[in-house]
Formats: sequence, C-alpha cells, structure tokens
Amino acid sequence: MKRALVTLTPSESKRLIAKAVVAMPEVQHALRRGFVYIATGTTAAYVAEEILGEKIEKEKWTVGTISKGRTCVTAKKTWPKHLVLYKGKPFEGEPVEALREMGPEDVFIKGANAIDINWNVAVFAAAPDGGTIGRTFGWTITKGVFTITPISLEKFVPTPVEESAKLTGIYSFDWGTGLYAAIVPIPHAHPVTEVEAYRILAGVEAIPIAAGGAGGAEGSVTLVLEGEDEDMEKAREITKAVKGEPPLKPYTEDCSICPFAKICGVGSGAF
Repeated sequence: MKRALVTLTPSESKRLIAKAVVAMPEVQHALRRGFVYIATGTTAAYVAEEILGEKIEKEKWTVGTISKGRTCVTAKKTWPKHLVLYKGKPFEGEPVEALREMGPEDVFIKGANAIDINWNVAVFAAAPDGGTIGRTFGWTITKGVFTITPISLEKFVPTPVEESAKLTGIYSFDWGTGLYAAIVPIPHAHPVTEVEAYRILAGVEAIPIAAGGAGGAEGSVTLVLEGEDEDMEKAREITKAVKGEPPLKPYTEDCSICPFAKICGVGSGAF
C-alpha cells in the first residue's frame, strides 16, 4: 500500500473531474448509442472539452456565475447553447427535443454550487422560471435520465442542501452582495468529486483532509491518496497531467448595463 499527499487548485480539480466523468461507462455507452446532454457551466465546460477534444472559452460557457466576490450573470450576448450529442455527434435539433427523447440509458451532465455532508448536491437558480435546472429537471427526473453532477469539494457545505433550500429564493432577501438566487437540490444526481475521480481513473482512495490556500491556491483541496503500487502509479500520472491547469479568468457583466442591476445588491447599491 502506497500513500501520497496531493493539493489541487480549483481548475486542476475541474480538469481531473472532467476526465473521470468522460471515462464513466455510462457516459461512454451514451456517446456510442444515445444522448449526452451537457448543460452550461464552467465545470461542465471542462467535460465538453474532454469529449470534443477542443478548447472552449470556459469563462463564457455559463450564465449564472460567482465571480469578483458576488453572485452574478455573464453578458447575455455570450450565453452559450447547451451541448447535446447523439451517438457522439452534435444533435441537430433543439435541446428540448433531445430532452423529450432521452431515457435511462442517456446522460445529462450539470454542474452545481454545493455538495453537503450527505453527498447531496444543489445548484443556484436566479431566473423566475428556474433557469437551466428548472427547464430540464422535470424531463430528467421523471424519465430516469442518468444525471451526473461534476463538482469539486471546494463547494462542500456543512448544511444539508434540503435545509439550505428553505432559506433561499429570488424574493427572499432584504439585501446582499450580488444577484439574489435560490439554491435548488438535485436529488437524483450522481456527484463526481475528486474522491470519485481518483477512484474512477486510478482505482485509489482519496481522502479529503484540508481545503483552501493563498497566492493563487484559493479554493484548493488537499487529499491523501491510498492504493496499491500499480494504481498509485496511475494516480501519479493523472495528477501530473492536471497540475498546472490555468485558472479561469473572472468574467461578469458590467453592472451599469446588467439587466438584473435593479434586484442585485451591488448593482442597486442596496449593500
């Protein structure tokens, strides 16, 4: 049995997790025979890059974002379309048409904003119609679509997400430091964190032991890896492959022209 100490920055974790998601047998099966639906989000953008084999402007591959110290949205003119693949090729119809056809052997991939002590996940929603999760949740949960949530342990929260959900809502706050949003649990999701990623890719156990950092390591996760010699060598190579992944650049809408400025604490001066 070998043991290693590994620290991953948020971008390194996202790359590791993306590689693991693509390696999952459910994803490989869907790429060959069915639908893979990747909703927008920065972590999901890494998954899209791994599948497509091409670079994406990941900072712009989102609508809602937490950036520059606040909950915010990106510029509407840059809002991307969800990536939908059928048998590994771009789906020619609209995303909702794919949702109508998808079933248990297909895969829906959506990042999230929180993972709790019970490994349940939740995502922010700021649009009155529930945003991405509101428009897709009914299709995926009722038809049993295999839903994967790639999420780093930097997003770990001690409060169960079903409890957090009772405290939030876009009309629930008197003031704040950004765009008001609800936190929406995704009860049918299969989360993939750094822990699952190392298990999938190398067959080793990853035990989170610390978090945080400074000087560019803010949001980092530190883990102890344990496994047999051959598996640990795989883990070493995988770790080397993701180390040095560049951080994402801040990208948000200009508050002076943001359509949500009136209900955003920063944009309206409420704070």
